[in-house]
Amino acid sequence: MRPARLAASITVCLSLAAPSAQAAFPGSNGDIAFSRFTRNQTDIWVVYSAQTGTTRLTHTPRRNEGMPDWNATGTRVAFSRCGRGKISNCDIWAMDADGSDRVRLTDTPAQETWPAWSPDGTQVAYTSNASDDFQDIWVMDADGGNPTRLTTTPGFDAFPEWSPDGATIVFTSDRAALDDVWVMDADGGNPTRLTSGPRADERPDWSSDGASIAFARRGDIWVMDADGSDEHALAETEQDEFAPAFSPNGLRIAFARHGNDGRIGVWNMRVDGSGRVQRTFGRFDFFPDWQPR
Repeated sequence: MRPARLAASITVCLSLAAPSAQAAFPGSNGDIAFSRFTRNQTDIWVVYSAQTGTTRLTHTPRRNEGMPDWNATGTRVAFSRCGRGKISNCDIWAMDADGSDRVRLTDTPAQETWPAWSPDGTQVAYTSNASDDFQDIWVMDADGGNPTRLTTTPGFDAFPEWSPDGATIVFTSDRAALDDVWVMDADGGNPTRLTSGPRADERPDWSSDGASIAFARRGDIWVMDADGSDEHALAETEQDEFAPAFSPNGLRIAFARHGNDGRIGVWNMRVDGSGRVQRTFGRFDFFPDWQPR
């Protein structure tokens, strides 16, 4: 299976029974947070950096919790909490690295998903359908205050990720064609298209030095320079590979891989596509994000 649009419905991803941008902040490599679907529920887990042991961070009855995003200090995780239905309310929450001290940041009837911390930790970007049924990118203060809409074009704008210097946000949009990777100023100005063509380019992620952007294209992981030049696939495989996330030290990329057995696992590889290692072995493990330390 090689779906053309893994991001067609963000909420369905949280209710995942089959699959659907993070910024890598500089530092040493910590644990990898990810979403795991098991027993009819999605929760957030971590896999340890140096071993395969996992720990469950969330387990809220009748709720799907996923799309984890580490802050730049590796001390807090923002995430989305949704109801069980495919079309249900979703809100943004945050918690400590061990799953404690959970705080609700949004409380609206909208679907608010895919949080992303700013490098200085003062803001969180996210995706919301509050004003556009097809999703827009918003930003709010780290305590949930001052929600502000950044994109206003009709269509799908989603998966925001701040550049490591905090100046720009990369995201996915279909405003010009089927999903492409775009970048804009942190206040929503100067939107610039980085990819184009007949493919769906989704789920972008900055490298920790801000020089490169990884993204998913037609079931493979690609990388390009920050200005959109030098696009190249890291490997072309028969399996769907998606949701890339650079490591804080810039040497590896975590990603989700849909195997021939129908399972989805979190893997990582060197930035040249070699040295692939499977890190999780659940039935459906996806949307990884790497903790900086």
